[in-house]
Amino acid sequence: MTGTEGVYYDGKSSARRKVSLFFDGERLHVSGDGIDVSSPLAEIRISPQLGSIRRSLRFPDGARCEIEDSAILEALISRQGRGRLSPLLYRWESSLKLAFLALILTAAIFWGLVKFGIPVLARQAAFAIPPATEASLGKETMAVLDRLVMAPSRLPEERRRQLRKRFQQVAADMPDGRSLRLEFRTGERIGANAFALPSGIIVVTDDLVRIARRDEEIMAVFAHEMGHVRYRHAVRHVLQNSATGLIVATVTGDVLSATSLSATLPTALIDAGFSREFETEADDAAVEYLTKHRIPLSCYADILARLQDEHDKGTDKNAKPREKRVADFLSTHPATRERIARFMGRRESHKR
Repeated sequence: MTGTEGVYYDGKSSARRKVSLFFDGERLHVSGDGIDVSSPLAEIRISPQLGSIRRSLRFPDGARCEIEDSAILEALISRQGRGRLSPLLYRWESSLKLAFLALILTAAIFWGLVKFGIPVLARQAAFAIPPATEASLGKETMAVLDRLVMAPSRLPEERRRQLRKRFQQVAADMPDGRSLRLEFRTGERIGANAFALPSGIIVVTDDLVRIARRDEEIMAVFAHEMGHVRYRHAVRHVLQNSATGLIVATVTGDVLSATSLSATLPTALIDAGFSREFETEADDAAVEYLTKHRIPLSCYADILARLQDEHDKGTDKNAKPREKRVADFLSTHPATRERIARFMGRRESHKR
């Protein structure tokens, strides 16, 4: 029978009592100063080891007993079947090198979650949104943008009719092309631009039409934006930047309400561009369409270069960034020249 001394608190008052503790089979007895209780070993909780702080035992009735004898603590831990983990954790906490290693591992795990885990969850959640919810989301987002930054198009009706016909040509080659819808808008803040909203709404500005020199350039932009729609980039972008909502949506299956997402989407479109991965996927969709219909890839390269020129006009002499625009076609991390070189280089490699 192993015993030790300790200080006992009954959990009902602040009175401290000196007691003796000893094992009796699978129970621990506590006695002394009016105390005579016992408890099954399996039901006793042991406080973690932290520096030189006195450790304590917590009993099922809320009582607590502080002890200093490490031998009886180790014996209790061993009898509870936790003899290996606790000393290991204490050594880890007590070592500066191991603590630093733990910090590095934690940072690496967090980076991996942000870099790989969240995008995967965002993709799953985005494709789980019901069509009716997505349609409502696109409609509400469009209404917010119309109220805040966009104005009706000033393009002649005949020109819009011609471009709608071109749009239908491109849409006919795309999955779910029938659900795609083209809208024309203008506005100082959006400039020469094009962007895609959930439910297949694609917005093209008057200024983008103005700088295009042939319809095939605009068709390349159509195909690019249809790529964003196909891969649900707008919703995935919002979900990836709202990790808490993403985890809830993925775990519970409740993929957020259209109202909550539509309140977030306009801000995301205004304040941030898509990732390199998203832009690459959309560029590939454009290249796939142009190649299939034997339209020179230079059409896409030319409109990108001209959009870059428009983008640069908004930067002052001191290189201060211009006011951010809605879903800027060039507000992405990959530089325009890099994007052009990538798909033009791929064409050259195919020729060989």
